[in-house]
Amino acid sequence: MASLQPPSPPPAKDDSQLSAKEIKYRDSLLAKIAALESEITDIKAQTSAVTAKLENPAKSTIQQHIKLLHDFNEIRDVGLHLIGMIADERGVGLKTVLSEFGVTEKD
Repeated sequence: MASLQPPSPPPAKDDSQLSAKEIKYRDSLLAKIAALESEITDIKAQTSAVTAKLENPAKSTIQQHIKLLHDFNEIRDVGLHLIGMIADERGVGLKTVLSEFGVTEKD
């Protein structure tokens, strides 16, 4: 992962070689940089605080949802297989048996 380091500054001129406008602009940029660094620190602290309050981290929640979906799909497949066996035994179509059990296409 690439580090987000600021680019290295150009060779610095001493203040005697800078105009008053350049000094004022440099100082303004340095103040903005300091404010942004402070904002980054605050946001990182807020993120850490919110993350610490979570009951379940996002990764484990996602893994749990995937497991539940997998379990659901297995149960659904078994149910459809059983309904298919009933349809074969009766000699009717799968849709007929599904409608008898109140199962729609959206289920």
